[in-house]
Amino acid sequence: MEDTAKYTDTLAQTAANLLEALKASGGDASSWDLKFKLHLSSSSLYLALGWLAAQGKIALYPKELNFRVVLTDSGRG
Repeated sequence: MEDTAKYTDTLAQTAANLLEALKASGGDASSWDLKFKLHLSSSSLYLALGWLAAQGKIALYPKELNFRVVLTDSGRG
């Protein structure tokens, strides 16, 4: 059970880091750019993006082999 809590904390921190990077980029970036900017594995990136999308903080749009990630109004606050 302790490992689950640790993982959730790590995922929440990765999502917070993604949100900050997205704000710094003007609220719009590709998933590829975010992955490399934050040195994330694909798994960590997409878990964190899913976390933020489920909270309504970002919107995801398919763009070639990646996604365009856009902050929503609730993600800007």
